[in-house]
Amino acid sequence: MSAVRESVSLIKVLTSLAARAGGLMIALQVVSCQPQLTELSGETMGTTWSLLALSATETTREGIQNHLNQREAVLSHWKADSALSQFNASRSTDWFPVPLELVKVVKLAQDIALQTEGVLDVTVAPLVESWGFGPPGSKSSPRMPPVGWQHLALRVDPPALKKDDPELRINVAAVTEGFVIDELVAMLKQQGLTDFLLEVGGEVAAVGTSPQGVPWQVGVQSPEALQSEAIQTLPLTDQCIATSGSYRHRFEKDGRSFSHLIDPRTRQPITHRLVSVSVIHESCGWADGYATALMVLGPVEGREVARRLGLRVIWIEEP
Repeated sequence: MSAVRESVSLIKVLTSLAARAGGLMIALQVVSCQPQLTELSGETMGTTWSLLALSATETTREGIQNHLNQREAVLSHWKADSALSQFNASRSTDWFPVPLELVKVVKLAQDIALQTEGVLDVTVAPLVESWGFGPPGSKSSPRMPPVGWQHLALRVDPPALKKDDPELRINVAAVTEGFVIDELVAMLKQQGLTDFLLEVGGEVAAVGTSPQGVPWQVGVQSPEALQSEAIQTLPLTDQCIATSGSYRHRFEKDGRSFSHLIDPRTRQPITHRLVSVSVIHESCGWADGYATALMVLGPVEGREVARRLGLRVIWIEEP
């Protein structure tokens, strides 16, 4: 693996833990009259979440964790009893009732697919599994089912999904974390929180301002750097940032390294030099989906699409 790939960026919250609080903790020590920030954290969807806020309580933590547990029970492709897994297991080509949240996530992914050459495709689950990135025990079908989000229909009222092939399966991981962050932001605002930093699986929402009345500082950080070091620091207020990269989930085959990101147009893992894309957007769900789509498109097509859509993007490539 090249040094550039090893130093590819990750989105980290520079102010989330005392061990990585750096500038924020210094500011709080200097301005001692500022209220103390509270950090809450937990686990979800095979990753972690954290909240940094004023006036957050144990009730806040329980509310966040309960919401994430509920969404994992619907959207997870790893849990055999999730609503998504039940839809995947069904061989019916009739309308299949599902929770509204699953319909909303599929709709978000399809809207992004329409804008990005169709590369954000929730029906690539069989391809992901065939390349060894599926849930434990998942097996490829003897006949590869059709791949293409056009083979999947959705209905809002009553909420349901419909596939035109009994073996079609979906995976909405490309937008799940961003989607639930948007939901949690709305929930926390309803509870009266106005200034906070929320992170789920590395995707970040910066709401309001820090205790000093300035934008939250979120860093684009390389894995081998110290937690308080970043190759770029971004001031964010009422914005989200999501990252997609080809460096974290890879496997070796016949002496070659393959990315977990599959291009549905070629049915192959991506092979271009782009190793990380970070998208800044008002919605974390849209940022999450755009980041994945741009990673699949690569440095040339991706930049063209980003310019057309007016997206704010951070690109990192191998030399």
